[in-house]
Amino acid sequence: MSDETTRPRKSRGKSQQPTRKLNFPSRLRGTFRRGADRVLGSDLAWSAGWTLAVVLLLASQSCGQGFEALEVGEVASHDIKAPQDIDVVDEVLTEQRRLEAEMAIREVYVHDAERGIRLAGELASLFEHGRRTLEELSLQGVEDPAAATAASLDARVPPRTMALLLKRRFDAALELEMKTAVTNVMAGLIAGNKALLEREPAIVLMRIPDRLEQTLTNYDVIIDLEPARQAVRDQLSQSLALPAAEERMLADFVASYVGANVQVDAETTHRRREAAAREVPLVLVRLKAGEPLVRKGERITPELLTRIDAARRAASPELSPAYLSALVLVVLMLAFFLYRYALYHQRGFGRLKHLHALLVLMLLSMLGLSQGILWLAREVVDSLSTPFNSVGAYTYLVPLGAGSILVTLLANGRIAIVYSAFASLLYGAMNGWDAYLMVWAMLVQGAGVYAISTDRERAALLRAGLVVGGAGAVTAVALETLRGGPNPLPVSLYGAALAFIGGAVGVGLLISFMLPLLEGLFNVLTDIRLLELSNINNPLLQQLAVKAPGSYNHSLVVGTLAEEGAKAIGGNPLFCRVAAFYHDIGKINKPEYYVENQRGTNPHDRLAPSMSALIIAAHVKDGIKLAREAGLPEQIVDIIPQHHGTKMMTYFYEKARNSTDPALGPVKKEDFRYPGPKPQTREAAIFMLADAVEAAARTVEEPTPNRLEDMIRKVTNAIVLDGQLEECDLTFADLHRIQDAFLRLLVSMYHHRVDYPGFDFKRPKGDSKVTELKERKLAK
Repeated sequence: MSDETTRPRKSRGKSQQPTRKLNFPSRLRGTFRRGADRVLGSDLAWSAGWTLAVVLLLASQSCGQGFEALEVGEVASHDIKAPQDIDVVDEVLTEQRRLEAEMAIREVYVHDAERGIRLAGELASLFEHGRRTLEELSLQGVEDPAAATAASLDARVPPRTMALLLKRRFDAALELEMKTAVTNVMAGLIAGNKALLEREPAIVLMRIPDRLEQTLTNYDVIIDLEPARQAVRDQLSQSLALPAAEERMLADFVASYVGANVQVDAETTHRRREAAAREVPLVLVRLKAGEPLVRKGERITPELLTRIDAARRAASPELSPAYLSALVLVVLMLAFFLYRYALYHQRGFGRLKHLHALLVLMLLSMLGLSQGILWLAREVVDSLSTPFNSVGAYTYLVPLGAGSILVTLLANGRIAIVYSAFASLLYGAMNGWDAYLMVWAMLVQGAGVYAISTDRERAALLRAGLVVGGAGAVTAVALETLRGGPNPLPVSLYGAALAFIGGAVGVGLLISFMLPLLEGLFNVLTDIRLLELSNINNPLLQQLAVKAPGSYNHSLVVGTLAEEGAKAIGGNPLFCRVAAFYHDIGKINKPEYYVENQRGTNPHDRLAPSMSALIIAAHVKDGIKLAREAGLPEQIVDIIPQHHGTKMMTYFYEKARNSTDPALGPVKKEDFRYPGPKPQTREAAIFMLADAVEAAARTVEEPTPNRLEDMIRKVTNAIVLDGQLEECDLTFADLHRIQDAFLRLLVSMYHHRVDYPGFDFKRPKGDSKVTELKERKLAK
């Protein structure tokens, strides 16, 4: 506690919360939470990753004069002029000259001059092997040396030809004639398919192995493969003196050894043509500053579009070391200011533990989503008709407002506005440093912050999407008019329609998908999540209402008190109301031990005071266990032990003092205190005060405003003097406002009503109502 009213007091370290063994899903969630905290807490790594990603994203963007996005077939609504003297590459003419240079390179063919010698050598090896084998088998006394020889020879020799060669015993003279015929024919130029070769007006013939080249334009010296084989047959028919059948058989066999020795060298041809194309210089066209690239009313042709694109590239700075260094410097400065802003607000911002990581993650997510949508648009819309093929219109489809709304829900509106400034700057830079898009992005995101900040109901996301969509559509039309670009009215209206769809549909879908993930990742309890938890159909609340109806009603009243107290000091009233529903769920296990659930009998009458204290304190541990197993947010789990703090169970302590034998020593107060910790936040302190005031209010006989005010003052003073509020940021000024709020609500709840004539609801004289209510207070 402090008497300061402006400067919040830094809270002390938390006491260790009581825990019980949790089930596996709860332990898994705890492990994930610890790992996520370590990752999200690495601010340096997040800054480095953000810098690298943004530099890579913007490295290809131009910072100079921008050109409107045009499509083939569009009509220019105004003159498009060169911003400066530019030497523009004429891509069409350059490509045409490169093709001419490639076609000037003749097809390269290779003449293997030694192939005839190699084929004749293969034939000689066959004869030599046959003669040697016959001789060796004959000396060894093999019964049928011819068959054994045939089995050991080349399988390419036909059986009948092999029989003839064995008959002639591989005669050396016959071998010589065959070799001579092959060598003579293969000495010429033989092509596998001369008809294909003759399609070329000229070829380059490279002799192998000496690599001598010559250019051939007359192909008479080259013969086809089949005529070459026939020449072998003719030569052997003249030189062999054999029967006709044997002569034809041997001629066909030798002709099979003849092959083409002139073949196309595709690899060498391709390499030479590529080299020739590379040597062609770029064809440059000088564009003077102010010279029209396209005149008003002129239809865009592929040639004009090529010139405009070339001018755009030429006008943009190259990705030189100097340009890259300047870009890195700008991005580093942005990263530094983003980190410093997050660090400054993190000091006094307890709702979100990792603000810097959230801002970086949201910026990268939205920029990545934008890049993906725009890339998909460029790939898909080219084949569509006007206005659906205008790529520039799809920049309005990106649901940028979702990012600012998410930051508002997870942090607050002021931080979301700063996030929007960074996101708008980067979005415009990503699209050619377009200032108009920067303005559109800023206004759309500002509309999202406004829409979600003024309404926190369940339908808030739907209404926020409609507001963002409407603002985006109106702003898109206005900025297209101010831009004065070449887009006709249908294209501008189509861009406005896309902006409305991106806001009304895209924002809602994206938030619905991302919000639960970010709530779990950053351990943030948003108002949307609180509204879901306030549903009375929650299984825990249903169990509490059925098993412990008195505790359930008590929770409702405490929630009303806490909500009013939070409103009085600028806390979170929705959190206080929802957390009140769950703060006593531990009483589900043994509801009969709590006075508000008892119906005539009190089990504590049969128990020792120390045992009763243990049972009463156990509902804190049971409540934590039940809450974590149900997956309740940690902020609500923290309220369960903190709303009792380390307060003493006075009723059982006094009962123990009165019933204990003095010889056994004094009763320790520590044995009759709750395990704690003490309240760590203003909301937890409000809960402690509301819980105590609600219980004490039931003991006030004839609750007049003065008596209620006196009761509230005594209860709060006792809590302050006990040191229960020393670890939270609550000030004495806050405490006075909370007391006033409690008093207003209790007076309205316990106001006097007129008696109904004929009905007497007064209690019999001597009824111990005050005593009974006091006992209930002490038992709690």
